[in-house]
Amino acid sequence: MRIVILGAGTVGYSIAQMLSRHRHDVTLVDRDQEVLDAHCDSLDAMVLCGNAAEASVLFQAGVMDADLCLAVTDSDETNLIAASLARAMGANRTVARAYSPIVNNLEVFDYCDHFGINKIISLEQLTAVRLAQAVDNFSEALSLESYLYGDLEMMDFEIGKTSRCRGKKILELGFPSDVRIGAISRNSQPFVPRASDVLQENDRIAVFGVHDALLKVCRSMGGVLPQKKTIVIAGGGETGLHLAQILGKRHRVRLLEADRERCEELADILKRKAEVVHLDLRSRVDLEEEHIGKAEAFVACTGSDENNLIGCVTAREMGVKNTYCVTNRIDYGEVIRQKLEIDFMVSPREAAARRVMNFLQRGVIISHDNIFSSQIELVEIEVQAGSPISKCRLREAKLPPQCIILGMTRKAVRKNEVPGGDFQFEAGDIALIVTKNTQLDELIARFEA
Repeated sequence: MRIVILGAGTVGYSIAQMLSRHRHDVTLVDRDQEVLDAHCDSLDAMVLCGNAAEASVLFQAGVMDADLCLAVTDSDETNLIAASLARAMGANRTVARAYSPIVNNLEVFDYCDHFGINKIISLEQLTAVRLAQAVDNFSEALSLESYLYGDLEMMDFEIGKTSRCRGKKILELGFPSDVRIGAISRNSQPFVPRASDVLQENDRIAVFGVHDALLKVCRSMGGVLPQKKTIVIAGGGETGLHLAQILGKRHRVRLLEADRERCEELADILKRKAEVVHLDLRSRVDLEEEHIGKAEAFVACTGSDENNLIGCVTAREMGVKNTYCVTNRIDYGEVIRQKLEIDFMVSPREAAARRVMNFLQRGVIISHDNIFSSQIELVEIEVQAGSPISKCRLREAKLPPQCIILGMTRKAVRKNEVPGGDFQFEAGDIALIVTKNTQLDELIARFEA
């Protein structure tokens, strides 16, 4: 694929390295010639010096024929303008990085729709999701906010002996209309279920919907809910905030932050989701006074690798069972992780690279992911004008048998819903679908013109 990367900082360079190793045709653009010169010898890619927000520079970079354009400079404004220009000039997909949380807040304004950008990603949010998945392994795809508007999530749990749904068909369960069973793993063999399938003991099922509805369904089905943990998060930056918002839904969260003004901001944002404590991570005395050692998990996500590592070691010495850490030096992270007995380390660059790999799609597919690490695909598909799916109601669409539509987004009205049988897609709608990978081509044909 032809990929243009705007911004040769640590994020842009690491993504360029990864994509060039996978034999993609990469062009790297940055306004600093010295930075580009430093990368030339270690990167199999074209480099171009210039302002990414200028159309003439994008023209030289070849965005007209690009399958994907990634704007990952250190400026939100430059990224939004550059990605918008690239899309208007012919790039098939455009993705912009944004640090400011307001850009990703759809309740304020839909920047994606306004600038014509396919996706806006936040490294801090992606890092928080990776940490949350490690801390709370109740769900493989803990937060699907990057896929659709709203608060759509996936939970997976096991059917026990006493579950009321054991031996029942899925259509007999009486789920709310906004909840779907997307996949079942039986004897370690995942499959996409049909309404007539019968649930069995020890089945592991992946259920999609909004958080509160999922918890009710899980309890009503007798599913085994995860134990409520006390989790301490050190660092009240954007990563720590995102993490507290995710984990605060079902765990006791304490967020430590050294800046008092930031503490007040966090307390106002999080309200009852987490307890915000004004505390310096480097002070062992303060940590002991707050009884940090009684927590089940400690997550260090300050802006300093050194403070994060020291914090994890201190927490482990005080009795915390599991420690998790953010580091910008993932190249030596595994060695340090083992030496310091840290359970999990993640780099924002690594989290961004994993997400970018999901965008390497052509045609109507925007992104894809896996469920149960198997052949079950979770895909975002855009409806094209004149496609078969746009000409009939959903019940008449003749979709592949192992295919379930989990949700949809109608950008024009910022509408997000779980469609029923009488729903009809329109051009520009985005559908979130779970399907068997062997049926992906047949599914795509229903969404293409």
